[in-house]
Amino acid sequence: MFLGVDVGGTHTDAVLLEETPDSLARPLDAAKAKTGPRTLESLSRVLDELLDGDRASRLTRLTVSSTLGLNSLLTGTADPVGILASGGPGLELDPGDWGPLYRSLPGQQDHRGHVLETVDPGQALAAARDLAAQGAVSLVVGAKFGPKNPELEDIMLKAASEVSRGPAMAASKLFGALNFPRRLGGAVLNAAVKRLYDKFLDDLGEIAQKKGLRCPIHILKADGGVMDLAAARERPVLALAAGPAASLLGLWALSPREKGDDVLMIDMGGTSTDLAVLSRGHPLLTSAGLTLAGRPTLVRGLLTHSIALGGDTDLEPDGGRLIPRPIRRGPALALSPDGLGRRPPTLTDALNVLGLCSIGDPAVSRKALEDIAPGRAEPLARQALGTVLDRVAQEARAFVERINQQPVYTVSDFLVDWRLEPKRAVFLGGPAETLAPLAGEALGFPALAPPGAATANALGAALARPTFEAELYADTDHGLMSVPTLGRRRKINSSYNLETAKRELLELMGGGSDLRITSAESFSQFHEYGRAGKVIRVTAQSAPGLVAGLAGLNASS
Repeated sequence: MFLGVDVGGTHTDAVLLEETPDSLARPLDAAKAKTGPRTLESLSRVLDELLDGDRASRLTRLTVSSTLGLNSLLTGTADPVGILASGGPGLELDPGDWGPLYRSLPGQQDHRGHVLETVDPGQALAAARDLAAQGAVSLVVGAKFGPKNPELEDIMLKAASEVSRGPAMAASKLFGALNFPRRLGGAVLNAAVKRLYDKFLDDLGEIAQKKGLRCPIHILKADGGVMDLAAARERPVLALAAGPAASLLGLWALSPREKGDDVLMIDMGGTSTDLAVLSRGHPLLTSAGLTLAGRPTLVRGLLTHSIALGGDTDLEPDGGRLIPRPIRRGPALALSPDGLGRRPPTLTDALNVLGLCSIGDPAVSRKALEDIAPGRAEPLARQALGTVLDRVAQEARAFVERINQQPVYTVSDFLVDWRLEPKRAVFLGGPAETLAPLAGEALGFPALAPPGAATANALGAALARPTFEAELYADTDHGLMSVPTLGRRRKINSSYNLETAKRELLELMGGGSDLRITSAESFSQFHEYGRAGKVIRVTAQSAPGLVAGLAGLNASS
């Protein structure tokens, strides 16, 4: 048996599957619970419901995805992050792109790693203290050529660590590639959600212990692969888009393989709506890195786009209309009548008024809209829903156009050399069945809700193929090569190069056809007396995918 759990901002979904004799996966059971302030409670409820009797002992894998971190970024509730940055020759970062908690410090390295001007420790400490005084909870430091020489980042990190109330981290220790804005952007997001994920992983470990689970526990990554709990604590940014990735994997599992057209995915949750495309039967991967919460990063991932728009989105009165705002202050008023008169209705309240769902007390939803426009509750609700769906359609069209303007790959690493033109959409999530036809009208092509749409995200997490990642590190100056996760280490000479490192890592990992090089960097290191050698980093991972096909579900429609 294997279990997939998706923890969203509003609901926690879980799907339990059993392997059949012919190596297919048969869905056995599903559960849904409201996500409360403590994720421990919702995790406990779904696991208690699904793992009764001997099921816990038969469980061979638990994979968890979550949108909690991404939702916190989209709604502005993540930790404020202060940035200490040191540039170098070439284009400087625009401080306006990084907000008020950005401080640029004197200090430069050239493209070879030479320190041209060091960072003054006193200035770094003063800047770190200023950021903390301005409200920064966590601090990130970055130097333009930090991966080639960490000297400047080490000075700034020491200062940041002395004053930071939350985690302090160096960008080049998280990502080794040389794209400074993307490297720094990923580090900022990592710091912003680090404390949230630490708490989430604590809850997950506690409930697993209480249930007596002995199986491996994996966290789904944005690329459809998985990582263990230790890796997730260090780099939660890799899991930020795991929720959308889980939904896309679920759609992949539910989609008939014989259809080779382009399909738009719309997955509406309580806090956000996720968009993706299944192109000719294949999920798409980014070539450069995901843009998350408006920040370009070096995070490799399935190509998705998230909007701060969902069932719990506030609908604020504005000139006789209801306008969706990227704010979630609570569940629908129908579920929390004490909020009536103190906060605006939500999209779910509008759906209640239109009879498209019946959640909580629909009478409370109607009163909330009548208070805004007496006698016009239904027209107001229709207008609000139309505004939401028009925005989803607009975002979807822009998303597809952006894909068509940049190189992307399928999960099989085929370069997509065709233009994407979705002619149908699949609507996933709780309101899928009622909203799919209306979304189709806004999009201008058919939209449907397949069987299993409400829990497709948990299904995708359950079916995510366990992936294995290893990193090779080589330093020709010290004459050593190591692959820590494989326990391999050997001496090398000065002729060792990047291509040799790639071949060796793939061979050490078994040389399977599903292995992919995910990053490869070679940096020349210098001492004061001249060239010293090369530092080489290569990371490889088995390709993400589905562990098995589905038995017992027919998504041919």
